[in-house]
Amino acid sequence: MIRAALAALLVAVVLGACIGGDPDCAALPTRIELTLSADELRPSSPAVCRGRDVTLVVTSEVDGVLHIHGYDDDVPATEVAAGEVTELAFTARRSGQFPIELHTDENTQGVALGVFTVHEP
Repeated sequence: MIRAALAALLVAVVLGACIGGDPDCAALPTRIELTLSADELRPSSPAVCRGRDVTLVVTSEVDGVLHIHGYDDDVPATEVAAGEVTELAFTARRSGQFPIELHTDENTQGVALGVFTVHEP
């Protein structure tokens, strides 16, 4: 079931490579605070506009490895630790929707917790 959901999410990424919708890029934050647990990311759908410098400030409640599929070159898989804050700073170079996944000792296959959306300006 999880694999089917992940496969559907990956199809959405491929099909949604150019996310539009005329967002107000000036209103979208470039510094986004996220809270990470073993089965949830709050907020679950952080969004920015392409070409913007972004900082994701992740407060983790668990130990694990966090990564954003499709942004592996800009944001390599990063270890997070319970009770610590990790900042991921990068430029949003590609538009689309990119699954945010966490791997823990209990779930080495990983679980998709949210979607990072990069809109076209």
